[in-house]
Amino acid sequence: MTTYAIGNVKGNYQLLLKLLEKIQFDPENDCLWFTGNLVNEGPESLAVLRFVKGLGKKAVTVLGNQELHLLTVAEGFEQSEAGDTLDEILNAPDRDELLKWLRRRALIHHDSKLNFTLVHAGIPAEWSFSQALTFAYEVESVLSQGNYLALLENREPDQSLWHAKLRGWKRLRFIANAYTLMKYCNEQGKLDFNTSGATGTQAEGWVPWYRLPDRLTSNLNIIFADDSDFEDDIFPGIYPLPTQGQLSALKLAATPERISMVCSEVCQ
Repeated sequence: MTTYAIGNVKGNYQLLLKLLEKIQFDPENDCLWFTGNLVNEGPESLAVLRFVKGLGKKAVTVLGNQELHLLTVAEGFEQSEAGDTLDEILNAPDRDELLKWLRRRALIHHDSKLNFTLVHAGIPAEWSFSQALTFAYEVESVLSQGNYLALLENREPDQSLWHAKLRGWKRLRFIANAYTLMKYCNEQGKLDFNTSGATGTQAEGWVPWYRLPDRLTSNLNIIFADDSDFEDDIFPGIYPLPTQGQLSALKLAATPERISMVCSEVCQ
């Protein structure tokens, strides 16, 4: 059995199928890990959701910012943005089933046998591995239960620095946004949820989240979607999957192998 981590699909169902063909994915024996952002931008978000959900235990999906955006729009707490391609999901007969399935996805996935950890954006430097799991569960448990509406209503990022005394919605907001939006950080651990671009083009003192010194999860092999387009050098234990103009797979092995499908080969 082979496990592949797949980057942001973003509604590009045909691109996903071409990549799976390229890696010779066998649904009977192989497993897929998705970094989140299955939906939006591309024209076939509904098909992607149905496909991944239909894989059952052969697929692991962590939540990305686009899944949280979809859930928030579906409940009327946010308006659709220019360029959104979510209407087909919102109008689908199985809409409620799909959204409920999404709400039950995790923010972090770890496999001790494979020795890889999957997130969408990153893990704050001051969190240990056990804290990362515990804090993620705080959000996951709310999302999967009846009070998830209050979490979606209070999702706007207003806190960029973690401290243990955070409580209530501020705490849950920070955790959710750290897992789905974090990109650059400064030496104090302050997160920048918006800045993107190649490493070295940012203001002095800002580095990719995984380059902060004394990061407590530096012992993990972390896979994430490179939404920021860091264009960084190879960094130990860090496996970014590029999201700009391509869909990438990472074969999880002692020597991981990256396979990519360029969007221009498929997308019109």
